[in-house]
Amino acid sequence: MKLNSQMTDESEVERLRRRVEELEEREKQLVKSLRMNKSLHSKILDALPINIFLEDPEGRTIFANQQACKAHGVNMEKLVGKTVFDFFPKAIASRQREIDLEVWEKRTIQTNEVVTEFQGEKCHMLTGKTIIHLEESNQDYLLGFGLDITDLKNAEEKISHMAYHDALTGLPNRWFIKACLKDCHSSTGEIDKMKGVILLDLDHFKVINDSLGHEAGDQLLQAVANRLRGVIHADNVLARFGGDEFIILMPQILSPDDVFKVSNEILKVMKEPFSIYGRSFTISPSIGISLHPVHSEDMENLIKYADLAMYHSKEQGRNCYSLFTPLMKENAISRMNMLTK
Repeated sequence: MKLNSQMTDESEVERLRRRVEELEEREKQLVKSLRMNKSLHSKILDALPINIFLEDPEGRTIFANQQACKAHGVNMEKLVGKTVFDFFPKAIASRQREIDLEVWEKRTIQTNEVVTEFQGEKCHMLTGKTIIHLEESNQDYLLGFGLDITDLKNAEEKISHMAYHDALTGLPNRWFIKACLKDCHSSTGEIDKMKGVILLDLDHFKVINDSLGHEAGDQLLQAVANRLRGVIHADNVLARFGGDEFIILMPQILSPDDVFKVSNEILKVMKEPFSIYGRSFTISPSIGISLHPVHSEDMENLIKYADLAMYHSKEQGRNCYSLFTPLMKENAISRMNMLTK
C-alpha cells in the first residue's frame, strides 16, 4: 500500500510539473503574441504618413506616433503628458482646444482644415478627431489624426492664380472680373454705393503688333500694364480684359469726378513714349466710362455700356474718354438694324 501511495504521489507531482510547464509555455507564447501584436500595431501606426495622437479628457498626450513626433521634432517621451499649449502658439493651441472640447461634447467624429505651426513653420492640416472608449479601463480618450496638405493648398492657390490671372501681364483676367461681378451682385449693403467702370483700348495697337511682331506687342502690353498699376488706387481692380483692352473697376466712388480723375491720369501717363527694341513711339488709349447705379444696377450691362462709350471715344478722334449716354445705345441699335436689313 505504501509503495502504491508513493507512486501515486510521484505521478501527481509529475502531472503538476507538466501542467506548470504547459502554463509557463502558454504564458511565454501569450506574452510573445502580445509583444508581436503591440509591435505590429506600433509599426502600422508609425508607417502611416499622418500624425496620430491620443489625449485624455484634460488634453494631455497619452500617445503619439512616429510621424507626429517627427512633426514636433521630439521623441514620444517628451510629448507624453503635454498639451497643445506646450508645443503650439497660444492662438493655434486655443483653437485646437476649442475643437477638442466640442468633440468631447458631441462625441462624434469631426474633421477640419486648419492652419497650424510645427517647429516655427506654418502649414495646412486636415484633422480628424473622435472619442474612443476602452472597456478594460472604462476610460475615454480623444483619438486624433492630422494630414499635412500644405503642398496641396499651395498647388490649389497656384492653379487658382493661373486661372484668374493673365500670364503675360500678371494682371487679373476676364474670369477674375466675372467673379468680381458676382460678388457685386451678392454683396449686401453695397447696392446704393456708386461704382465706376473704366474700359480702355490701345489705339492702333494692331499696327505696332503687325509691324514689329507679336513679341514687341507683348512687351508693349506689359509696359502699359505697369503704367496703369501706378494710376489705380488700392481698392480698385485693374485687369486685362483681352487683347489690348484693359478694365478698371472702382467699387466705391463719391462722384463721377473720381472716375474722370483716374481717366485723366491714364491719358497723362500714356503720353510718355514707350521704348521697344530700341525704337521709341507713343500709343494713346480710347476710354469708355459707365456708372452704377446711374446707368444700370447690373454690372455686366455696365461693362457693355463702357464698351459703347469707348468706341464713342474712338469716333471722337481717340486719346480721350467718354461717359456713356443712352444715345450711344440707341445709335448702336440703329447701326445693328441697318446691318440686319
